[in-house]
Amino acid sequence: MAKLFDLALHPRITGTEQLYYCKNADGFSFDTYFNGIPIRKLRQYTTIQGLQFSQRAEFRTEQGFLKTDDSIDLSEIPEDVQRLYVKTAEMPIELTVDAIGETRSMYPAIIICTYHRVWQVKDNIDYILMHLQDISYRIILVDNASEIPIDTWDDERITVLHHINNGGSGGFAFGMQYAAQQGIFTHLLLMDDDVTVDFVALQRLFGFLQLLKEEYADMCIAGSMLYADEPTIQFECGGYFGPDGIQTGYGYRYDLTQQDNLLCNEHDNLINYGGWWMFCMPIRYAAEGAYPAPFFVKYDDVEYALRCKLKIVTLGGVGVWHESFGSKYNSVQEYFNTRNYLFLRKWHTPDFTDKAAYKTARYLLLEKLCRQQYKMAEAVLMAYEDFLKGDAYLERINYEEKLSELRKLNYTMLTEEEIYSQYGIRFDVKLYRKCSGRQFKRYMQPLLYGHLIPGLFCRRLTITDVLADRKEHYLGANTVLHINQSDRAGYVTKKSIITFIRFMVRLRMIKKVFLKT
Repeated sequence: MAKLFDLALHPRITGTEQLYYCKNADGFSFDTYFNGIPIRKLRQYTTIQGLQFSQRAEFRTEQGFLKTDDSIDLSEIPEDVQRLYVKTAEMPIELTVDAIGETRSMYPAIIICTYHRVWQVKDNIDYILMHLQDISYRIILVDNASEIPIDTWDDERITVLHHINNGGSGGFAFGMQYAAQQGIFTHLLLMDDDVTVDFVALQRLFGFLQLLKEEYADMCIAGSMLYADEPTIQFECGGYFGPDGIQTGYGYRYDLTQQDNLLCNEHDNLINYGGWWMFCMPIRYAAEGAYPAPFFVKYDDVEYALRCKLKIVTLGGVGVWHESFGSKYNSVQEYFNTRNYLFLRKWHTPDFTDKAAYKTARYLLLEKLCRQQYKMAEAVLMAYEDFLKGDAYLERINYEEKLSELRKLNYTMLTEEEIYSQYGIRFDVKLYRKCSGRQFKRYMQPLLYGHLIPGLFCRRLTITDVLADRKEHYLGANTVLHINQSDRAGYVTKKSIITFIRFMVRLRMIKKVFLKT
C-alpha cells in the first residue's frame, strides 16, 4: 500500500475554496479540482487495484451514488466513470487516500530556476519543505543572479547553485545536468520560480508516478496553469503544437469550479508539450544528454518536448498558479517569442522554407505596425535578423548585450495621472469605435489598419486594452492609448506612415542581404 495523497482541506490562496470543497445542507462534497480522484486515468496508467481511506465516507461518481465504506475496489467502478469523489457529513480533520498496488522506486529532483525573485522563490521553497514531509525528494535551485547564499537553507533537501544569466532555458539545463550527474534521481520536476503551488498537487503527482505500470514508466506529467489573478480560472491543461505551427492550449479559460469543465479536463487530448511552470519527466532524457535549446526564454519547453518526442499526460489536481503572461508582455518578450518561434518551425514543422519564414516575420511585423507599436516592431525585425544568422548564432549570442539592447525598446508604463498630465487623455472614455469583423475584412484590412488612409480621415483617438485588443480597434486611429487594465497603466503611440514604410523596406532588405533574394 502506498500513500496517494491527502485530501486538500485548507486552500493555499484566499477565495479558492471551491477548488477544494463544496458545502451544502447535507455535508461536504470533494468533487473539486484538487480533491476529485481521476479514477479512469488511475485505472489506465497505474497498478492501482483499490483505494483505502483513513475514515469512512461516501464514494460517488459523476453518474451517481456508489457506496459508503472506508475502501473501494476499482473493479466495483464502471469502466466509463471519469472521476471518483468523497462526500462527508462533516469536514474531516484530515483524510488520507492510500493506493493498493505495486509501487516503483521514485526519487524526484525539483528544479527551480530563478532570477531576481528572492522573496518569491524563498517563500515557495519554505512552503514545500514544511508541508511535503512523506516523500523523498531534493530541490535544486539554480540562481541565475547568484544572489541567494548557498547556505540559505540548513536542510539537506535543498541545493543552491549559482549560475550565469542565460535565461530560463540555460538555468534549467544547468540544473538538469547537475541532477543527472548525481546518479540518484528517477525524475525531474521543472517548476518556475514565480508560481504558487499547493503541496497536495505535488503529493498527487508523485503518488501517481510511483504507481505507474511498466509500459508507462517513460510517461511525463504536464501540470495545469491557473491564473494568479483569477485563481479559479485555468490557462492551460497541456497543449499541442501542430505541423502548421498553430499552438493549442487545452482547457483555455475553464472555470474550474464547474463540474463539466473538470470532466473535460479528464479527456485524452493529443498533448505533445507541457509548460515548464510545472512539468515532470523521467531523468533518462537528461542522463542521455538531452537539454533545452539555448532559447533563453519562450518556446524552450515546446521545443524540448517535440525533439524528445515526450509521452505526456495531464492529471486532475496537478497544477500551479502563475501570473498571466500578457500582464508583463513587452518588447523583450516579443523578440524571444518571434525568434524562437521561427527556430521551432524550422526544426520541427515540415516545409518551413525561407519563403515561409519571411511571410511569418512579415505577418508578425504587420501585427505590431498596425497597432502603432513601433518599438515592438523593431524587436520583431531584430528577431528575424538573428534567426537568419543560423543555428550556431544561438550558441554564441551575448545575452547581456542583447538584453541591454532590447530593454531600450520596452514601453514605459505611465499612471493615469501621468497620461493625463502629458497627453490630456482620460482613461475612462469610450475605448474604441465598434467595427464588425466583416466590415474590417471587406473594407479596411487592405488599407493596413489605417496607415494608407489619408490623414484627413485618421484624426481620432483610440483607447485599447493591451490584453484584449483586436485589429479593428485601431482602424482610422491617429493616436492610441494602450492600457493595461489590470494595473491601470499605459502608454501612448502616434501613427507614422513614414515609419511604417521604413519598416517594410527594412524587412525586405534584411531578407535580401541574408538570403540573396
